[in-house]
Amino acid sequence: MATTLHILGWKVEGLRCPDHEIDFCAGRDRPFLVSLIQMPNGTGKTTTLELLRAALSGSLDGIQNSAAVEEFRKPGTGNERGEFALRLELDARPLTLILEFDFEMGRVDYKTTWRDGQEHGFRPPQQLRRFLNKTFVNFFVFDGELADDLLDSKKTDARKAIESLFQVDLLDRMRQSVENYWERRTENETAKGQTGLTQSLNRFRKWAARLELLKRSKDAFERELSDVEDQLKRWGAKYEEEINKEKVRAKRISEARQLVEKLKNGVAETTRSVLDNMREPQALSPVFARALMDLKSGLDRVKLPESAAREWFEELADEDECVCGRPIGEDVRVIIRERATNYLGSDDVILLNRIKSDISEAAGASASGPSEELSKRLRELAEQSRQLQDAENDFVLLQREAEEDEAVKAMRFEIERLKEQRDKIREELRKYEDGGDRIPADKMKSMDPEGVFSIRVAETAKAVFQQEVERREEIRKLTRRRDVLARILKRAYAEAKQEIAEEIRDKTNERVDRLMPNNDIRVDRIDGALLLQGRPSGSAGENLSVGYAFLATLFDRSGEHHLPFVVDSPVIPIDRDIRAPIGNLLPRLAGQVIAFIISTERDVFLPSLKAASGGGVQYVTLFRKGATRPDEWATAVPGAVETADGFCVSGEDFFIEFQGEDEDG
Repeated sequence: MATTLHILGWKVEGLRCPDHEIDFCAGRDRPFLVSLIQMPNGTGKTTTLELLRAALSGSLDGIQNSAAVEEFRKPGTGNERGEFALRLELDARPLTLILEFDFEMGRVDYKTTWRDGQEHGFRPPQQLRRFLNKTFVNFFVFDGELADDLLDSKKTDARKAIESLFQVDLLDRMRQSVENYWERRTENETAKGQTGLTQSLNRFRKWAARLELLKRSKDAFERELSDVEDQLKRWGAKYEEEINKEKVRAKRISEARQLVEKLKNGVAETTRSVLDNMREPQALSPVFARALMDLKSGLDRVKLPESAAREWFEELADEDECVCGRPIGEDVRVIIRERATNYLGSDDVILLNRIKSDISEAAGASASGPSEELSKRLRELAEQSRQLQDAENDFVLLQREAEEDEAVKAMRFEIERLKEQRDKIREELRKYEDGGDRIPADKMKSMDPEGVFSIRVAETAKAVFQQEVERREEIRKLTRRRDVLARILKRAYAEAKQEIAEEIRDKTNERVDRLMPNNDIRVDRIDGALLLQGRPSGSAGENLSVGYAFLATLFDRSGEHHLPFVVDSPVIPIDRDIRAPIGNLLPRLAGQVIAFIISTERDVFLPSLKAASGGGVQYVTLFRKGATRPDEWATAVPGAVETADGFCVSGEDFFIEFQGEDEDG
């Protein structure tokens, strides 16, 4: 996405440099291609550059260092606050970054205005964030010190600037995003490689084998149970046949059996009836019955629900005073009658009537009636149980009499043996039918399949580990894809960095040749810093020229990203014969160039700069008050701006004629 950033202007108040405001458009729709700010040494040029870097990088955001903040206070004033406001334009939209200095608290607060309004803090738009940081800002807010730093890998990282400008680091960020995605997909996995997959496969196979064995065992027991039940039917038929040979005995046994079944049914029916009665509190104790009857009596006593629903509000509306003691006028009577239907409506009436009806039905006429009825039913149950016990005893005696016959006795023995065998088989089958749905999956990992007999447990475990196998197989595939993609991105990142760095190096050397054809200085490679061929560094002028050549190449190759270029003292350390080429070069570095210069730099450099910029040069002279002659000159210039401690004068004539004292500051 294309990015074009311009500096529209800034304003300084209450800080170490003179108060001033500069507009780099000055009545134009767009900023000047080149803006020259002439500031004598001692005017606060260093402070202005530090403020500009701090505003663009956010380096002072959140600072809580009184000494560091105090460095920016205007000397000798004791002022409590100061401000630096930087106006920018990003892709034709206004952007403002403000630094508010609180010298009493030792704090700097940022404010960012973009699109929807002002926010607290350093909040540049997303497309600018890779450029607006402390490292990269130094490449487009440039000075001679950075030119030397470009040759020192401990102080600057030229390759990092290349990566940010050309977005080569996107490849590395993509690789990290792939790794982060893989981490999120596998964050709950303890074993993410082949080992985890093998463990899951082994568990799955063990449970699958156990499930198959359990199913075969259950089938065998079920076949055995079916066989035993068939034998029981046959022996039962033989037993009945032998018993029935003696007609009188058979009749007595049949009648005894029928009586037992009849009494069992009676006991079961009476038991259900007793349990139903015991669910009602009034049957357990007269205390509950009396409480229910008291509730019904209370409702009757206050004439609920009928009287309250139909009459109470009407009677109230006819009174002179409300129940609260306030007078009732005609307007209040109307409201009472209108709102009466909101209280004790039809649903409430139905509910209260149902409560009263249910109490009458449940408690009856006497509070002790329900409990007495329950006691009666309990006595009936006890009598029925006694009769059943007697009938069962009679039936057993008749069976024993019949079994005095050896043939009957033998059959009875075989029947009992088969019943015992049937019960044992059923007990075995119950082990296979126990549930396993509620066993947590993590607990299944510690279970020994050999100790499990429940088919449902085995089926659940098999399904759990089958899903785990499928999941880990997918993770294994995902891991392979991650590794392949990471290798591709890593290689692409390394090769892109290398090829771009080599191209930037070659183009930089071509510019160095044009700037300094007689100097034997070349960039050997870009590896963190700019490493020169055969020597660690050049002269101050050579280093600055190499820096310009590097930045010109960097900005020229950036293509769609257009950033302003701000430079301090662009040609002070450079020999006079190189100043003109530098003047030709600077306007082509960026779409906007802002240069801080002093009067001694104008010679040779200024004419070539003016010619290369096609006349699109803005001239601004900024100096402190106090020097008699410059103050008088500035006062006489139309449009000159005077502040509490300085003058800001626009125009080429004043710029050329101005002579300041070269003092460091």
